[in-house]
Amino acid sequence: MPISTKLMDKKTLQLAKNLRSFPNGTRNCYTLRPDRGKNNAYLIRASFWYGNYDGKNQTPSFDLYIDVNYWTRVSYSTYIYEEIMYVSQADDIQVCLVNIGNGVPFISALELRTLDDDIYRLGSGALRLKWRQDIGLSLKNYIRHPVDVYDRIWQALNYNLWFMLNTTSAIDLSEDNDAYKYKIPGEVLRTAQRSMNASSPMHLQWTPSISTRKWIVYFYFVEIERLTDGLKREFTISINDNQFKTTVSLEYLKPVVVVSTAVTGSLISFSIESTNKSGHPPILNAVEYYTISDLPNVPTAQGD
Repeated sequence: MPISTKLMDKKTLQLAKNLRSFPNGTRNCYTLRPDRGKNNAYLIRASFWYGNYDGKNQTPSFDLYIDVNYWTRVSYSTYIYEEIMYVSQADDIQVCLVNIGNGVPFISALELRTLDDDIYRLGSGALRLKWRQDIGLSLKNYIRHPVDVYDRIWQALNYNLWFMLNTTSAIDLSEDNDAYKYKIPGEVLRTAQRSMNASSPMHLQWTPSISTRKWIVYFYFVEIERLTDGLKREFTISINDNQFKTTVSLEYLKPVVVVSTAVTGSLISFSIESTNKSGHPPILNAVEYYTISDLPNVPTAQGD
């Protein structure tokens, strides 16, 4: 059914203009049957916009499950989407909306994208997206399919204290570098920001709602400036007092992907700091932040 026409405008996404509600039953599920079946990695995105479709102006609250495991609680009056990188344990994947007594569950859209098997995988658990940012993007609000073959949504983000960079040169996306495996679009990598000088690190921090939650960060770097002094841009990434630390050296137009180990804390902070021998400010082209969702329950085997 459609959302309130009073809330629609030209910027309203087509998939958010209508929704399906579930007034009956405690647990209502969609069954997804991807062609590749079990033991493959998938991007699953559920979108929600209440939009006062029922005229009550009361945003409901309900739980979202993937198979038999809790995913998240949905309780937002504005348009949002929840996204998870999930390795299926069965040929079918169920996404379920669970009524918790705080209004009628609903959903605006449910999308599934197949991923290559060797990316976004954990030994156990799933990756729940928190933020995915295209640093330095200025001409658009976001980038997604068809530019991104996996239909990841890269939101534009620029920091006032950092210097904007961009290039029109083609990024090296050949098979021998990290960007090929992750299929990061060249358009995402052609923009970036750097700190104002080599002595100033790039620093970001946030306060998790649950301090014991584990985070994994995917950093994407490309040298998009022609450095004329013969030196390479080199920097060290450090998260939470060296819970994770590594050094990166860049070559012109060749992407580097850095995946952190799992980190935790009541405050998550990272810095990207130029090394002594670099002489150039650190740079950041794009970044993804995920939390690890535990999957303690195993779906019942098909046929049981």
